[in-house]
Amino acid sequence: MSDRFDHMSLDEVKRYFLQHRDDTDAFYAYMDKLNASGRAIVIDPTDPESEEQAIAEIQERLQHKQL
Repeated sequence: MSDRFDHMSLDEVKRYFLQHRDDTDAFYAYMDKLNASGRAIVIDPTDPESEEQAIAEIQERLQHKQL
């Protein structure tokens, strides 16, 4: 991750990336922080049940407003 994003929170990097969509360093910094936060939901294309599990996780988070 680029040093310029180290001091920024996940939400700050997200806002920055949304304003600078061509900045690949910002994209990777956001993805790194998102994965580290535990908020990412990953779908494994090789696992037929992965999509269903992701949908269930999204629905649960929406019910608890954790998304």
